[in-house]
Amino acid sequence: MEKSKVLFLFFLMFSFSVFGQNLSSNSTGFFIYTPEVPLNNKQIKVFYHIPNGDITKMPIIFSFHGVNRNADDYRDYWISMANANGFMVFAPEFSDADFPTGDKYNLANIFDDGDNPSISTFNPKNEWTFSVIDPIFETIKADISGTQQKYNAWGHSAGSQFLHRFVTYMPESKLDIAVCSNAGWYTVPENTVVFPYGIQNGQLPYSDLEKAFTKKLIIHLGKDDNDPNAAGLRHNTIVDNQQGLHRLERGRYYFETSETTAQNMNVQFNWEKHEVSGISHEGRKMAKDALQYILMSSLSISDINIKNSIKIYPNPANDILNIEGIETDIKIYSILGSFIGKEKKKNVIDISHLNSGCYFLDINNKKIKFLKK
Repeated sequence: MEKSKVLFLFFLMFSFSVFGQNLSSNSTGFFIYTPEVPLNNKQIKVFYHIPNGDITKMPIIFSFHGVNRNADDYRDYWISMANANGFMVFAPEFSDADFPTGDKYNLANIFDDGDNPSISTFNPKNEWTFSVIDPIFETIKADISGTQQKYNAWGHSAGSQFLHRFVTYMPESKLDIAVCSNAGWYTVPENTVVFPYGIQNGQLPYSDLEKAFTKKLIIHLGKDDNDPNAAGLRHNTIVDNQQGLHRLERGRYYFETSETTAQNMNVQFNWEKHEVSGISHEGRKMAKDALQYILMSSLSISDINIKNSIKIYPNPANDILNIEGIETDIKIYSILGSFIGKEKKKNVIDISHLNSGCYFLDINNKKIKFLKK
């Protein structure tokens, strides 16, 4: 009798973890997402953290793990930043059991064997690993009755590989801003280099590449991630001769070649490259620096005119920030809430001494974001 009770209790607990998200503010945990057909024989554990606030409007951030498939760590990197800035973070885990090797994760099952692509082994989109991201987003929205239209995403190492290919191969997704940190190597938009290092034989339509260039993609590189002998770094004749010998060199090559390709196509190019001093292949540190780019979508022109007639411009700014409509002192805080300083009822603030990044102005107890380039 006791044994049957224990088994029944276990079944209830298992059923809840699979079928019941029950996402709510001020919560941390995971839920199991089962993709639609034909990937419905797989399961994805989605780790999440949700701070206090109105979750029906709260921004949604995806965090993509590296080769160790440690999505809980990739959620945890963002918890303090999510609490400070009011966004939810979700980290899907693509397990080795259901998504084995880089073919099924990094290369997203675009081909049965990504290193030997062919038309006969090219898979339909609904079999790509990429195909689960928008549905997870919609599942989250349905659970919280959310009104969010877009999500932002960050990936590091293998997660960065996944994310930059996601932008390239699924440019019509609901992804807004992608920050790709320290990828080991890239699928470069070069027609003369075979997939997965270029797009020759990659079955990528011209129209999709054009759309991909219009997305906001940040190539995010640690300047100290320059060890050609780093563990797990792929080396062969093609990638070494094409992209370089270490991650920093390869990231630079990817951005510069992509920019040239977009110019030759005469299409809009919205990608950026940002390099960070003093950081090597360190996910937590790169996540902290990536925050400023993840938050860029909340710094649009529509947010500059505040309801009480306070105006802040330009935003982003380099050296000088103009503020109109104030009758009180202004406090400046870092994105993590550290107090930077106070200005006495000034309409012009010199920010040239601040490091690049996101900051808050506290004006009449209203926190307003601005970006220092």
